[in-house]
Amino acid sequence: MRQDERFAALGDAGADLGSKRAVFRCDYGTESDQFLEVYGDPGTASATVILVHGGYFRQRTDLAHARPMAVTLAEAGVLCVLIEYRRAGGQPNCLDDVTAAIAFANGSLSDWNVNARARNHLVVTGHSAGGCLVLAWASHLGEDGPEFRLRPLAPITDLFREVEDGLGDGAVLGYMGARPEEDLVTYLREDPRSRVLLIPSRVDLRILHGDRDQTVDISFSRTFPARLTIAEGADHADLVDPESPYFPLTVDTLLR
Repeated sequence: MRQDERFAALGDAGADLGSKRAVFRCDYGTESDQFLEVYGDPGTASATVILVHGGYFRQRTDLAHARPMAVTLAEAGVLCVLIEYRRAGGQPNCLDDVTAAIAFANGSLSDWNVNARARNHLVVTGHSAGGCLVLAWASHLGEDGPEFRLRPLAPITDLFREVEDGLGDGAVLGYMGARPEEDLVTYLREDPRSRVLLIPSRVDLRILHGDRDQTVDISFSRTFPARLTIAEGADHADLVDPESPYFPLTVDTLLR
């Protein structure tokens, strides 16, 4: 099955889950795409995983394709908080929404009766564009605060190169709304490579990336100044597809 077919199948499975499975949903804003879904048992969960889906910032790709991953993580014994965010309208909507959603989730764990172990074992992850967003989000945090794991999966890490090379059919330029030379300040607010040294030391950062990824080339992660786990033979979909033989490595990277 081609990669686009796999993502389509994940989206179909996620849409089916959304229609048939009872999911705890919370709105963190007033817009239709400002919500999150919570999977797992808050009383017995061993960790809390906050998951930001990818899709190259495009409006057409919502969180449906990430629902199978969220369900599988919940079945593995964690509480998974799956975030939706505005993709329409360009920047800064995505990063602003992810920032607001993570703050809302963290502030709600006690209200959701999440046990202390899961509250104290926090993992923040995102795939592809979602990985870019969680890296940018972490770079705006202060040094004070709890320790947590940051685990981007095949993340977009260089907005400048994405635009210069026209990668993703120009998706990043469409999202940013201007080229770097036209609006440098905006790029410097969101570009992970430019901001990585601003990520506070309390953040345990490790990237997972497949070396057969043809959507976000692993060379971006190989040259990014962070610890890297290479999924040998994995493509872009393998890291978020519960049916993939590489998915246990994703779970292991998130939780251990």
